[in-house]
Amino acid sequence: MSEKNWNKLSIAGLIAVGILLLLFSPLTVSAEKEDKIQKIKEYIEEALNTYNIPGGALVILENGETFYQDQWGVLSDGSVVTADTPFLIGSLSKPITSLAIMMLVEDGSIKLDEPIQSYLPSFSYQTDSSTPITVLHLLEQTSGISEYEGLKVTDVERESKGAITQAVTELSGVELSHDPGETYEYNSANYLLLGAIIEKVTNQTVSEFMNQNIFTPLGMDHSAADYETAVDKGYVPGFESWFGKPIKSDGFYDNAGASYGYIASSTNDLAKFLTYMVEGGDLLSEQYLELIKTPPEEGKTYGLGWHFSKEEHFPFHGGATPDFRAEMFFIPEQDVAAALLTNKYHITEDTQVSNIMKGIRSIMNETDPDELPEQSYSLQWIILGITIFLAILTVVHFFRLRSKKNLNKKILLVSGIVLLLVSVGFVPLFSYVTGSPWKSVSLYAPDLAILIYCLAAIFAINGVMTLSISLLKK
Repeated sequence: MSEKNWNKLSIAGLIAVGILLLLFSPLTVSAEKEDKIQKIKEYIEEALNTYNIPGGALVILENGETFYQDQWGVLSDGSVVTADTPFLIGSLSKPITSLAIMMLVEDGSIKLDEPIQSYLPSFSYQTDSSTPITVLHLLEQTSGISEYEGLKVTDVERESKGAITQAVTELSGVELSHDPGETYEYNSANYLLLGAIIEKVTNQTVSEFMNQNIFTPLGMDHSAADYETAVDKGYVPGFESWFGKPIKSDGFYDNAGASYGYIASSTNDLAKFLTYMVEGGDLLSEQYLELIKTPPEEGKTYGLGWHFSKEEHFPFHGGATPDFRAEMFFIPEQDVAAALLTNKYHITEDTQVSNIMKGIRSIMNETDPDELPEQSYSLQWIILGITIFLAILTVVHFFRLRSKKNLNKKILLVSGIVLLLVSVGFVPLFSYVTGSPWKSVSLYAPDLAILIYCLAAIFAINGVMTLSISLLKK
C-alpha cells in the first residue's frame, strides 16, 4: 500500500475513533452519574431510617446544574415533604446574614472595622480591654461574648414587634470572657447583634431587608425571616426527639432569631443561594463575594459567616432549632454544592446530619462512604433507670419510716433538710455541669429535662417525707 493511501486510511481511522468516542463518552458519563445518584438515594434512605428522621429534603448541585434532588417522608401535619417545603434552617441563617452585612459594607452603610457601638450606641459590655468589639469580630465569632451568655438571650419566645431590640437590651451589660478579636467562640448572640445593626442602618426589619434584597432577587420564593410569612409559605413545626422517637413539636420560634437561626427555607431556595455563592451575581461585586468565600488565616476555621473544613478548607455550615437540623456546603474548586434539611432534632443527635453530608461528599468523590455510626441513647436510659430505682426506694423508705418505732429525730431532720437542698439545687447543678442554661437543655434535650425534673421531685418528696415523719412521729 502506498504512503498516500496509508495516510488516508490513518485519517479515516482517527475520524472513526473520534466518532466512537463522541458516541460512547456521554453514555459512560451518564452511567457514572446514574450510579452516583443511585448510591446517594440508597444512602440517604438508609440514613433517615437508621436515625428515625420523619422527613428530609436534599439537593446537590454540580457545574451550575442540579445533579440530584429528592425528598422523603412527612411533616408533623402529615403532609408530604416537597422541594419547596420550608424548614427552619437554624444557623444556616448566619451565612445569609453575612451576605446581608457585606452588601451593606459594599454600599458604605457599614464598616467592618467600626466599633459596634457606632451603630448600637445603647448597647454596652464590660471588659478590661481597650479594643472595642467591631462588626468584623461579630462576623468571625471573636467578640469575646461567651456562648453561655449568648444562650441566655437566644432561643427565647418573644412578641414579634421589637423582639431583636428586646434581646439586645437583655444582652447589654454582658461581661466579656475574652478580649475582642483574640479568641474564637461560636455564639449566636454575635449574629443577633448583626441583625440589630441591619435594622438600625436600614430602618427596616431583618425580615423586610432579607426579603427585598436577597430572597426576591435570588428567586427564593419559599423563604422567610419572620414567623407569619414562614407560615404563609407553608412552614409547619418539626419533631422533637424523645429517646430517638420523633414527637410532634408545638412549634417553637424565636422572633428575634432570624439573623442567627430562625430563617425558614426550602432545598429549592437554598440551591439558588448556593448557586449564587459559587457563581456570583448582581448582589455583591466579585471582590466582596470573594471575601466571604476566602478561608480564614492559618489555625482558624471560621470566616465571615461560614465554617471552613480543616482539611479541604471548603465552606460549610450546620444549623439546628429544637425541631429541625440542616447542613449545607459548597466546594468552589469542584463546582459542587449541597443542602440537606431534616425535621427532627436533639442535642445528642447533632452529628447525624454532619455524618450524612460527609457520606454524600464521599460518593460525589467516587469513594465509599463510612458506615453511619449508630446513635446512642444510653444517657437517657441510664438516667431513666436511676429515676425508676430511686422512685422504688422512696416507696420502700416511706413504709420503713412508718413502721420503725425508734427513730433518731435529729438525723431525720438533717437528712430531710439535705434532701430538700439537693432537690432545689439539682436542676442548676445539671445546668452547670452541661455548661448550658436550663432553658437550652429543656429546648434541645426535652427527654433529659423531664428526667432531671423527676429526679429533683424524688429528692423533694424524700425530703418532705423525712421531715414530716421526724416532726410528727412520737
